[in-house]
Amino acid sequence: MKTKHLSYLSGGLAVTLSIGASIATAQVTPTPIESGDNSLFSSRVLTTGLDNPWAMRWGPDDQIWVTERTSGEITRVDPETGSQQVLLTLDDVYTGPQHEGLLGLALHPGLLQDTGNDFIYIGYTVNDGSEAEPDPSAQIVRYRYDADTQQLVDKTVLISGMPAGNDHNAGRVVFGPDDKLYYSIGEQGHNFGRNLRKPNMALVLPTADEVGREDWRTYSGKILRLNLDGSIPDDNPEIEGVKSHIFSYGHRNPQGLAFGENGTLYEAEHGPATDDELNIIQAGGNYGWPRVAGRIDDKNYLYINWSEAPEDVSENADPLPESVPQFPESTFEGDMVEPLATYFTVDDDYPIGQICGYICDPTIAPSSILPYTAGEDGIAEWDNSVLLTTLKHGTLYVQQLSEDGTAAEGDPVAWLSTQNRYRDVLVGSENRVFIATDAFGSAAQKFGDGLNTSILHNPGSILLYTYGEEGGSDLGMTRSSQTVEEARADGIASDNPKEFEDPNTGKETAPDDVAAVMPDSEVMEVVARGGPQFAQTCSTCHGPAGRSDAAAVLAENEKLADAGYVASTVVHGFGYMPAFGSQLSDTEIAEIGTYIRNSWGNDYGVLTTDDVAQAR
Repeated sequence: MKTKHLSYLSGGLAVTLSIGASIATAQVTPTPIESGDNSLFSSRVLTTGLDNPWAMRWGPDDQIWVTERTSGEITRVDPETGSQQVLLTLDDVYTGPQHEGLLGLALHPGLLQDTGNDFIYIGYTVNDGSEAEPDPSAQIVRYRYDADTQQLVDKTVLISGMPAGNDHNAGRVVFGPDDKLYYSIGEQGHNFGRNLRKPNMALVLPTADEVGREDWRTYSGKILRLNLDGSIPDDNPEIEGVKSHIFSYGHRNPQGLAFGENGTLYEAEHGPATDDELNIIQAGGNYGWPRVAGRIDDKNYLYINWSEAPEDVSENADPLPESVPQFPESTFEGDMVEPLATYFTVDDDYPIGQICGYICDPTIAPSSILPYTAGEDGIAEWDNSVLLTTLKHGTLYVQQLSEDGTAAEGDPVAWLSTQNRYRDVLVGSENRVFIATDAFGSAAQKFGDGLNTSILHNPGSILLYTYGEEGGSDLGMTRSSQTVEEARADGIASDNPKEFEDPNTGKETAPDDVAAVMPDSEVMEVVARGGPQFAQTCSTCHGPAGRSDAAAVLAENEKLADAGYVASTVVHGFGYMPAFGSQLSDTEIAEIGTYIRNSWGNDYGVLTTDDVAQAR
């Protein structure tokens, strides 16, 4: 039995806030969003030091079972003390900056009930290629819990060879009331960003021959329904004449998936730069992506099929030539299940990418979903709702539902907002709300003068909020949102970094004719190219002059003389610093590194493109 060494706090949240610090107006939303009364909750950090906690389940032992995406560990956390016990460490998990690794977790209802079903189910990515040329795929695996050793043993692969990639893997695992497994798969970000020229398969369905050969390539952008042994249920929907694991299709990145008490399957998925969705999943339902984002309204979205565009046409061409296939939403002729709500739909003149980059775009990045019914003694303000954790906003959005749970009522209400990336939420006994946070990434800035930041106040943690407990909370100080008009009135600059994975945010790709940084490159020419990139990518944490209390001091730093150290740190990350290897090219990193190595009293020459390539 392995027990982790960790630190946790028994007092208030470890938020970096000094007396008299100015409070930012928090995340930007198209319309004002009401904030809940956070004084109804006490708050503390339950536990820290988790390697990107991804999915939490309340176990029959009254412990929190959690997956850690980047370490490949399944850990059991005591909800009273925060102590951690590792139950399993995967030896074949393939991880990446944001979307690959150990993801979803489901517990068999018979676990620890003397039924012989002491099983847990997980979804994770593996590498079928090499380290130099990775070829990720996803699989669902069952383990048995051994009560004597308190470890997970007897690995059984239920299904393997499912699509995975460096973007939009989703990965939520749910044990259904019908004793079936449900699994969400994203579309790997195809037709966007670094995967721009790859065909998006979210609306592509398998042939009978492919199903017979267990070729699951078309499972991208789908929600699957499986028997507990991984086989195809007899009562799965037959879609276009073929029965497979596919339960619904046309999804982008469905990270939220959960059943309500009424048996309704709710889903939340990430939109592009607009139109995150709240859906009810219907058997055989088509949810429209990539032809439709949100509803069929032709608002701020146009499907451009780059996989069939001429190779010599740039995505930055304006206007796009007719040789590039383009489809307004209104041209979609298939039957489509409309979302219950979108977060948020805006008109074409909305300033996408112009307020503070993608963090201020009209999406919330819903990372999980939890239907909630208060009953007689629960959290009355949240009764008959779904709870949505958000990555960009570090906020728990509570979306009220109609009495029968089939419609959304009004806008969501923002609760428990902090400067973090919220990954998953769990409501335990005694009205305790547990929220897991990412270990790194960007989010809305809640304190100070900015609107976006990569400084997270509680990285890799589980936060505990207790309803009705004396002691209160300082979280009521944080406003839930500001409108785009308010952000513009504050004079926010428009030259901010854009979301890398979404070209609709307006980020321009590096020109093809930018030369690699060579050992004999002119230092000051490279510095001139790296300076603006440092300002966009790094200065929020390190400061414009290379000095900041929030990150390592770069000014007069002798460690920067080691080119390999600089390249490796930027590519792979270090401590709380996120990895930028998947977001920046080798030459872009070389230019930024050269700027750092030759500014603020440093004089260490160029960081070459080859230095960065070797660090990968």
